[in-house]
Amino acid sequence: MKQYAVVSLGLNTLGAVTLALLVSGAAQAQQAPVKETGKPAAQGAAKPSAQKPQAQKPQTLSVKENKDAPGMIDLVAKDAKLTEVVAELSKVVKAQIFLSPVMQQQRVTVELAGANLESVLRMLAPHPYVDYELGGDGSQPRPIGVYLYALNERGPSLTEVVKGGSEAMLIEGDTEEGVGTEEEQRKRDEANPLKVAYAQNQLSVRARQQPLSVIVAKIASEIGVPFEMRHTWVEPVDVDFKNYTLEQAVRALSPSVRLFYRSDLQTFQIQPLRMVLTAPVAAQTPN
Repeated sequence: MKQYAVVSLGLNTLGAVTLALLVSGAAQAQQAPVKETGKPAAQGAAKPSAQKPQAQKPQTLSVKENKDAPGMIDLVAKDAKLTEVVAELSKVVKAQIFLSPVMQQQRVTVELAGANLESVLRMLAPHPYVDYELGGDGSQPRPIGVYLYALNERGPSLTEVVKGGSEAMLIEGDTEEGVGTEEEQRKRDEANPLKVAYAQNQLSVRARQQPLSVIVAKIASEIGVPFEMRHTWVEPVDVDFKNYTLEQAVRALSPSVRLFYRSDLQTFQIQPLRMVLTAPVAAQTPN
């Protein structure tokens, strides 16, 4: 009979302008006219000279959330330092942004309105990456790390942002493995209460009355990422799906499942980084 156990291992300008009004006048004397020795005085007040309004400086950098489309970004940059652009962008998306040594020296000119994060990043760098956190609660993936690189540069570390303090390990054992004929072994495999297969970015899971902790640990093992168990789920559950994407699989499992992954925006490849199992939502304490 197939048996499973999950073991957790701790790891350690405009200024005010004053116009002077020049007024000159000639007093009318009741005396006899005298010989003029100079030029006649101007009649009436002198008109003030017209002053051109001060021209406003062109806007060189603005990054903000689009007011008509939440989650979308408005960006204007005119020959702006990329370091300054990403400093403002980081405040909007609430994620760390890293620049490669080459990109730290760049200036950019771009104007976008109502663009999503990935569209913005493709306009800022030839090879961008994004680390996401995906939860099974149905919410959109949340960016937690952004990397802007030039072409042919070595990519960022897989643990630059996604790190963990502990790791759980799945221990499997079959008391009848290698016993009996090939047909008997096939029948035992079919009767296995937990089967997980991952190929070509497609995940298939069949679990009958297995703890969620064991199921998620097995999935993490199959896709080749660390598994962090912040809560032990012992209640048995049934799971059955075939050829799901990782995003579909996480949503099908539980709101307490978290998948961290990296999206390469130049090659469109997805790299799983880590799986985490948290406490039930109702049992989680606010930060």
